[in-house]
Amino acid sequence: MYFINPFKGLRPTKENAEKVAITSTDHLSEEKLSDYKKNNPWSYLNVFNAENNSKSKEQFELMKKNLILKKDENLCFYIYKISDQGHEQIGIIGTAKLSAYDNLHIRGHEEIFLERSQKRLKQMDNLNAQIGPIYTVYPDNFELDELLKKEVTSKPIYSFNALDKCKHEVWVVDNKDKVQKISDLFNNINRIYIADGHHRMEALSKLSEFKKHKNHNHTGNELYNYFMVAIFAQSQARLLDYNRLIKDLYGYSKEDFIQELAKKFHIEKQNSQFKPKKPQTFGMYLKKQWYSLELKEPPENIFHIINLDINLLHHYLLEPTLGIGDPRYDDRINFIAGFHGLDGIEKKVDSGEAEVGFAVYPTQIKNIISFADKKLNMPPKSTWFDPKPLDGLIAYDFE
Repeated sequence: MYFINPFKGLRPTKENAEKVAITSTDHLSEEKLSDYKKNNPWSYLNVFNAENNSKSKEQFELMKKNLILKKDENLCFYIYKISDQGHEQIGIIGTAKLSAYDNLHIRGHEEIFLERSQKRLKQMDNLNAQIGPIYTVYPDNFELDELLKKEVTSKPIYSFNALDKCKHEVWVVDNKDKVQKISDLFNNINRIYIADGHHRMEALSKLSEFKKHKNHNHTGNELYNYFMVAIFAQSQARLLDYNRLIKDLYGYSKEDFIQELAKKFHIEKQNSQFKPKKPQTFGMYLKKQWYSLELKEPPENIFHIINLDINLLHHYLLEPTLGIGDPRYDDRINFIAGFHGLDGIEKKVDSGEAEVGFAVYPTQIKNIISFADKKLNMPPKSTWFDPKPLDGLIAYDFE
């Protein structure tokens, strides 16, 4: 088998694609979520949010029985284009062997929340399928990029605007010569980096081992030894800021808190929202006032925090001043994705859900690759890739 392989995708019929596939629920308010589920009975939201595992499985099987979902007869690659007004990216959905993750041909960079990973494992085990791809990036390759650009000049099988306000388009590639060419190109590239999906990745690894132990005739070639990936060129991936919200000031008054921060940071009041334009600067929203923060001294020479703003914020402010511990387990910290904008921070703080919010300069793709190559982990919620592939537009079942 190749590094990246074609597979028989389980996918919605053309007329149902927009109703079946789902965006990240970060894009949906509770009200929108409820309305969307009610108005789209075949949406995967009704699988994931069913009353229990039995109902979830029943709904999934019903979608297949009613031919809302159909499995391709041929081994295919799927070209996936996502675009909005100022951005577009073109990638490929295929499968990779889980052993490539263990052998570091597929490299991750982020710590995970164990509970979230276990939840993903239970979902996939129950459905015996992977509904959404692991979002990965590959080092830019001119020949592969040109091949993809040529393929997307034809009419796509799917083309619609999703709830994330992006246009999603898919082309099916089942021509044997083209499939072979794509496989060969990825064999030459021979490494990809996980952008989004570390929890799914951990869940898939454990699920594969679980199935292996149950199967006395295990060969290593079973479908559960593989997983689905969406792979985009490194230069096309777009990262947004991933901002921090803290529930209280750790006993400080506003004045005492700012005085404490002034020991390490230059602090300036701002007349409007402050979005960091360079590394090692931060925006802070407190009591309806925006401030800019900048470290007075260059960061200490501590290898794992250099050039990573979320770590600098944690090391110099959140932990020593606000007493925030491991962000995976400390319930006084929350996170808000950059697509909500600075308005999102204001809304959370003004409503009382948080006492203070921090706007962070986005993690850069070079940092992600550097960490992954050095086998280092960033803290959870370090990166927000936007846009992302939808869940359910292409699914991979293990049958």
